[in-house]
Amino acid sequence: MPWITTDAHAESRLSGDTIRVLSESLSTTAYTNSAGGTHSFYSYPARFHPEVARDVISAFSRRGSWVLDPFMGGGTSIVEGLTLGRRMVGIDINSLAHFVSDVRTQPLSPADEDSVRRWADRAAVRLVDPDLSWVELAGIRNLPRATELFMAGALQLAADMLPRRRAFARAALLRLGQWALDCRDFSAPRRSRLAERLPAYVDDMILGLREFVASCRESGISKNAITGHRMLLHRSAAGIDRDSRIRSLRSKPRLVFTSPPYPGVHVLYHRWQYRGRRETPAPYWIANRTDGAGLSYYCGGSRTPTGIRNYFEMIVSAFSSVARVLHRDGTVVQIVGFSRVAEQLPLYLTAMEQAGFYEVRSSDLHDDRIERRVANRKWYAKLQGDVDAATEYLLIHRLR
Repeated sequence: MPWITTDAHAESRLSGDTIRVLSESLSTTAYTNSAGGTHSFYSYPARFHPEVARDVISAFSRRGSWVLDPFMGGGTSIVEGLTLGRRMVGIDINSLAHFVSDVRTQPLSPADEDSVRRWADRAAVRLVDPDLSWVELAGIRNLPRATELFMAGALQLAADMLPRRRAFARAALLRLGQWALDCRDFSAPRRSRLAERLPAYVDDMILGLREFVASCRESGISKNAITGHRMLLHRSAAGIDRDSRIRSLRSKPRLVFTSPPYPGVHVLYHRWQYRGRRETPAPYWIANRTDGAGLSYYCGGSRTPTGIRNYFEMIVSAFSSVARVLHRDGTVVQIVGFSRVAEQLPLYLTAMEQAGFYEVRSSDLHDDRIERRVANRKWYAKLQGDVDAATEYLLIHRLR
């Protein structure tokens, strides 16, 4: 394959062209070239840009081959891989990540589109009425009353009006709620503003799904075959080699592309933050998914010394399982961020070695690795700019 060369000492090296492409895509700051169409459904925390996924998947895999993402998050790699004609396996321990990834890659029929539009229009009319005594509130913590009234009423209407594709309606409410609440330092919008936004979001998401389907078709995957080209699992990456669903694949993945949680970096995968960083579990309620774990569960460990040790044990366990399902000639490409590079990067590379991998390096780079600086605290990054930054690396490994 053109992405790699081998010198006289049999040490793998990245080609110059691959370095240039990956460096440019990692430094991308706007979604400019993606053909996925559904990335705007939900802003999953710490997501990478679709262009990175497209460039990596294009460079390291072939059409029709299996690509594995053991920490899929919101499904960016899954969407991009499908539009490139790949078969995708996505795994995540977070039920919200599984929900978002599923909806982003689940086409709608014309009848389904009409039903969802009617629901959004009906909700926009009924939920601005002064009398909403028919709405049953759930008592979600730190959720403004106007927002909860609107969301609860819309969910009740969806239960009545949508026998199919109710998940898409929930995804539209997730997008609406995230706009209304997440990282806002001022009061949430009134019900009238929510009512204005909901039909517009639904229309935009339907168009995005159509674009996604069209891109898949151009790569040889018909609309009816899309869900058959992806396997989405809600589980830990550790132990996937013993999962019968993974073992049922007809061929082993030759590429793993992923972005695991970052050690010691504060990212809220399971909460929205509203006014003074008050946390609300509203996204799980809206998505109808179980919310039964704290932040360290989703991050692989807390920021304490014990938590950091637990994190690296998780990395060893997860990638040891990955090594057992990866093709012998396969490659692992991952984006990982570190708040303390000098301390954490060597530990991470050691963990990968313990899992059975060696790093592919490049003599064409000044420091041998492709990197960039990014903000890692969601609230501060949104409200105050780039503070408390992490260094993000694109690491490439192969089996030993």
